[in-house]
Amino acid sequence: MQKFLLYLPYSDFIDYYEHKALGAIPIGFVQAGFDVSLIVGVMRSANYRKNKIRIYETGNLDDRYVKTDASSGMAIKPRLLNFFNISEYKRVLKILKKENPGILMAYNNSTLTWLIMWRYKIYCRTRKVKTRLILKLDNDGSDLIGMNGIRKIAIRSYYRVLSHIFNDIITETSCGYEVFHNLPGVKKKLRVVPNTVFDDFLKHNNKERDKTIIAVSRITPVKGLDILIKSFKLIAERYPDWNLKIIGAVGDVEYFSSLKETSGPSFLGKRIVFTGEKTREELIDIYGKASIYCLFSEHESFAISRLEAIAMGLYVITTPAGCANDLIKYGVHIIEDNTPECGSKYIEEGIKAIESGFFKENIIKIPSYKDIAGEIADNTVRVG
Repeated sequence: MQKFLLYLPYSDFIDYYEHKALGAIPIGFVQAGFDVSLIVGVMRSANYRKNKIRIYETGNLDDRYVKTDASSGMAIKPRLLNFFNISEYKRVLKILKKENPGILMAYNNSTLTWLIMWRYKIYCRTRKVKTRLILKLDNDGSDLIGMNGIRKIAIRSYYRVLSHIFNDIITETSCGYEVFHNLPGVKKKLRVVPNTVFDDFLKHNNKERDKTIIAVSRITPVKGLDILIKSFKLIAERYPDWNLKIIGAVGDVEYFSSLKETSGPSFLGKRIVFTGEKTREELIDIYGKASIYCLFSEHESFAISRLEAIAMGLYVITTPAGCANDLIKYGVHIIEDNTPECGSKYIEEGIKAIESGFFKENIIKIPSYKDIAGEIADNTVRVG
């Protein structure tokens, strides 16, 4: 049985990660018939331990070693602490030598990762071990656009080094590909392998749907929920049977208060409802009953909730954020301008399509994480 190992540097693995790429990729490899291991900082999910996956913990977390504040620039101190973390270096290298996986994937949120992988690659060559090294990019590259000066030189040099170490480099979207393939050495190694949704969202029965529009996101300004609410209010009187539900935790209290004011007392609690955060099971039930899903974000890395909505058969309206063009094949509707006027136009078109029976849910199969594992594992002869 071939071995697969995923390295998540400095990760504080909580229950939430089980059904995101961080946890679902290893599960997909288990389903695909691999012997699977996972290296994390600390595993806090008791439920995840029940999967057929060997868990290794290094004890190192990202609050000290990885930049978490985007405003901190290059964040020299945590990067240096990261790079000189001998404890992480020794523990991870020891695990890799013990496991000798056929496929080793690592996320790139650590400046120490390249050194560990370079050292392990030397070990593989001397011991005649065949391991295919895959780098999983954890961003869409948008922060690289417009970057200049010393920082740009440093980043380009860093990715050049990575391209010499890893056999493959994976990004989630074609937009990420367009950015990263311009970096020296990266293009010939780069592939697009999108994230997908957990199996629970791929197994649903067609039900009688409510006249409900939903948004699933944390309540923060970048999500554009104020525009969504204003868009709905512009057409609400013409469609009195339709409601709007916003599902997600409050990430910005001040913004949440402004949204309630925008909703207005005549709507709040009646036709515009903030449900708070929901469990996966509750969310699946909500998707199964709703008719329209809206994502009015200014920026997204991938927007898993959007793909969940597609998988669950909703009429999906979205901004171009998170490389929405990659999802056109699933029938998503991409708004021209992120304004209330434009948003209301698209929502009204969706309501009419549903009420007339014209809308039929997407029939193109969304891949499972088992399928994604197969795509990642493809071309395994490329080892070094």
